[in-house]
Parts: sequence; C-alpha cells; structure tokens
Amino acid sequence: MITQPTNHPGRVTVIAPDGTETVKAADGMPDWLKFARGRDGGTVPVVLIAQVRSGVGFTFHSYGPDGRLVAVTASLGNLPVAPPDRVSGWF
Repeated sequence: MITQPTNHPGRVTVIAPDGTETVKAADGMPDWLKFARGRDGGTVPVVLIAQVRSGVGFTFHSYGPDGRLVAVTASLGNLPVAPPDRVSGWF
C-alpha cells in the first residue's frame, strides 16, 4: 500500500483503447489508482492513465505530471483493475 500520498492536481485523464479521452476527478478515485510509488519510494500523482488492450484483458499505463511512466497495472477480461499488490512497481 502506498503511504502518505502527496497532493494531487485534481484530475486524471483516462484514455480508452479506442482513443476516447475522459477526464475524471481525482477525488472519486482510490489512492492506489491516483498515486504511484516513485523511484525514491515516495508517492507520485498519476495524471494520465492509458488503457491498453492486452490478450483477454487490459493493462493500465499510469503517467505522472512529468510524463514519465510510473506504473503498469493488469486487469483480466471484465474484472476490475488489479489490487495494488499486482502493480508492477516504478519505472
């Protein structure tokens, strides 16, 4: 679990596999989805999530404010996003 989240800019842009963009309020998202663990072990706010089709499911590529990829999370089929212990970590 990510501890002590930093401040979030307030919005997360989500890009669906078909290229459709949706802007969501960060307040309505769980901390483990709107924050990622940075290289230094601290938290990084996620401002962009690209949903990429992968086999029978999806991967969610999460990017920080500087445009750097910070996490990739897997989801199979129509199941919800995998819990934080399935997140691949920092990049």
